[in-house]
Amino acid sequence: MSPISLIKFPATLLAVCALLLNACASTPGSSTAQQVAEGGQQYVAMLGKVNKAALEHSLGFTADLLPRLPRTQATLQEQTELMQQRVVWLGQVQQHFGVQASYFAALQALAKGDTSSNTQKAVKALAGALEHVPGLPSLGGTTKTALGGLAQHVAKAHHSDVVAQVLQRDADAVANALLYNQQVLEEQIQWITQREQLARQVDYRDKVQKPYVEGNKLPEAWKKAWKTHVLGPPTVELLQQARQASLRMQEAWLNVLRGQGSINQLGGVFAELEASVQATRQGIAQAEAMATVSE
Repeated sequence: MSPISLIKFPATLLAVCALLLNACASTPGSSTAQQVAEGGQQYVAMLGKVNKAALEHSLGFTADLLPRLPRTQATLQEQTELMQQRVVWLGQVQQHFGVQASYFAALQALAKGDTSSNTQKAVKALAGALEHVPGLPSLGGTTKTALGGLAQHVAKAHHSDVVAQVLQRDADAVANALLYNQQVLEEQIQWITQREQLARQVDYRDKVQKPYVEGNKLPEAWKKAWKTHVLGPPTVELLQQARQASLRMQEAWLNVLRGQGSINQLGGVFAELEASVQATRQGIAQAEAMATVSE
């Protein structure tokens, strides 16, 4: 059976020509706030896809590894419980992404001119909910917080009074949420690196080292297994890309507080992430198909 961990990504990401962000407000300040609100929703949705793809990958290579570990009840229980805990945690993270998406949607409505009491109450409530984040299992359960005092960066002259007040109040809460997203991706990178290490060791032993030292003619599959071992875990590349997008999003948030810059430049980043997610899922499907054929 071909392990899911042998998935390869294309060297060049698929070209995706789509404008993800549009500015359509009457003033530069409100346009910037609208852009970051719309971009924030797309950014959070993309993180959800990245984490889902990473989980599918983890489940795949764990399922492939299990038959090659000591066939004991303890082994099965340990690996099953680890993955169950992972599924629960990622479900909590996805829920927090939903809170972030709802906040950005409410902020977008506010920036477009919906200053009704219901909208303002919703923005305030969602900002409070941003502070409740799941722990980070592989990083000791603790989360970092962004530097405080971002409210002082809000350029009131570039925003309507209502939007400026909201940005001042929520500046730190949103910054912390965006930093949390970065930490989630870092936790994912550490988790997958550690989890795949054992799988890669077993693959190397069974598919590279053993056939090589036996002295028989090496099949094409041996070359592929050796190359895969040298290249390393491909899913980490996707998570690293998403981490870079998170860093860019944190910069965009600070810029919107200042009433500066444009989030339009993140459109290409999101498009590349979308292409990588699609490549990951295609690779998983291909590996599973190959495994089915070889059984």
